[in-house]
Amino acid sequence: MTQDEIIEMAQEIAVQYSKAERFQTWTHDYMMQRLMELVAVSAAAERERIKAANAPEIERINAHIKELEDAVLAEREACAKVCDDLDKMRGYSYADKCATAIRARGQA
Repeated sequence: MTQDEIIEMAQEIAVQYSKAERFQTWTHDYMMQRLMELVAVSAAAERERIKAANAPEIERINAHIKELEDAVLAEREACAKVCDDLDKMRGYSYADKCATAIRARGQA
């Protein structure tokens, strides 16, 4: 929302009151409260407009992130499997601990 749009909203609110009323404190407070409400509604609408305009790009990026996360999990599991195989084939006492530690990194 631009400064000009905020000023325009304030002017629209001000025309609702006579010149004498504009100088009363309660009227000023009400006008400021009303302006803040209009700005908040307008800002929310602008956020939704931006989200809608960028939805395809956001979905594409989220899909790419999911692919990367899946690839990391697959790589982690492959490394843990190597440790499992070493433990089974050669009986290395630390190999099962390595596999457990590798898999645990995906749980954090």
